[in-house]
Amino acid sequence: MKYLGIDYGTKRIGIAISNEEGTLAFPYGIFANTAQFVEELKKVVNEESVQSIVIGESLHLDGVENEIMSAINVFAEKLEKEFGLPVHFQEERLSSVAAKSHLYGKGNIANERWTGKGNQEKRTSADDSAAAIILQRYLDSKKELN
Repeated sequence: MKYLGIDYGTKRIGIAISNEEGTLAFPYGIFANTAQFVEELKKVVNEESVQSIVIGESLHLDGVENEIMSAINVFAEKLEKEFGLPVHFQEERLSSVAAKSHLYGKGNIANERWTGKGNQEKRTSADDSAAAIILQRYLDSKKELN
């Protein structure tokens, strides 16, 4: 079963895709959070034969929903209606921190000198990696249940 992972943000939405077996998650891309996003996502869902969607559940460290969670709930309902696919939530706490740490560990800070790319680009490049971390956590939790 193929899964799509989403790291929802008010400006950008990070997307990840699993392998066919639903065991590994990979960053796919970063999309602007605009009115056209659902149409763009339709293409991805169809091209990748996605069968289930996993969205990061945004909570404070104490487990209480944060400000963006109401927008995520509305977004999840919209996706369920639009695609007719199951939508699951996966806690996303610290996924962006882990994604940025992973990216910086790959040498992006050192490469900045050569490419001239600053913090803004590095920050946006973490959104799809955060989606992959969220999706991988979900896939791992499914393995533990089986």
